[in-house]
Amino acid sequence: MNEGDLVARVRALFSDRIGDDAAVIGGEVITTDMLVEDVDFTRAYPLRLIARKSLAVNLSDIAAMGARPTYAVVAVALPEWARDGVDEFLQAMSEAAKEWRVEIVGGDFSAADKLVISVAMLGTIETRPLLRSGAATGDRIYVSRPIGGSAAGLELLRQGWSAAEGFDPPASAAGYAYLQREFGRSAISRHLDPEPEIALGLALARMPEVTACLDISDGLSTDLRHLCDASRCGAEIERERIPIFPGLLESGLGAQDAVLHGGEEYALLFTASLREAELSSRLKRPVYAIGRIVAGDRVLLNGQPLQAAGWDHFSPRR
Repeated sequence: MNEGDLVARVRALFSDRIGDDAAVIGGEVITTDMLVEDVDFTRAYPLRLIARKSLAVNLSDIAAMGARPTYAVVAVALPEWARDGVDEFLQAMSEAAKEWRVEIVGGDFSAADKLVISVAMLGTIETRPLLRSGAATGDRIYVSRPIGGSAAGLELLRQGWSAAEGFDPPASAAGYAYLQREFGRSAISRHLDPEPEIALGLALARMPEVTACLDISDGLSTDLRHLCDASRCGAEIERERIPIFPGLLESGLGAQDAVLHGGEEYALLFTASLREAELSSRLKRPVYAIGRIVAGDRVLLNGQPLQAAGWDHFSPRR
């Protein structure tokens, strides 16, 4: 059973509300996510950044629903190694909550062999919820910003770059040029300290021409498949139109896999009937049209089937 099968089973047993980035309950949305040591991060990562990311991934779900984050509860299972740094962790979470204007109102602590942070978050619907299920044939498919940086940052960490402040390359790469170092640091920052698109989600919800939305957490190929399944449609996208994280093409890190299948981007993937220039003008920021919604159920990249090969917690490849 892969992750998609498990979600489908849970939906069948509990509620057909399950399936979007957050559940819509009256005028609010609610979501939950957790970060687990040695799955989502390692002990080498600064506790400050782990704390920030645990909020950011939930904030991104709220943003994808077009809602404004309001309250959160946080449960933390603390291993021995993390207990001395728990005040640093809590301080960073407090600062992040203030930055993103969400109030932490409760939670729980427990002991465990590995660090686990579970956050549940509420958001208020100001105009309407953005769902995955509203895309229509002819809509343009958009991503909110260049992608592939998070996957590249993760690969650099695996190659020995430091996760500590400064994100320095390994000693063996002492001869790296300035641009290589700057690319590496920005990619690692994208992975460790993602920025949820809260303001954009709210703006999209105010536009009736925007028809569906989710965030790119599992990878473009997988999340586009999620959107098409929910909207009962297909998609045709163009490789040349996908915005690529600056410096990724020159990095030698496998740009195609990072862009198409790399997870933890937390950009927004959405559909709208508007042209790119008009939509960007109305939003007062760039967004990027990468293709169109089509009839049927096939997802194509430059006319060829695009496999949903992003992140799956239960995939044998993991």
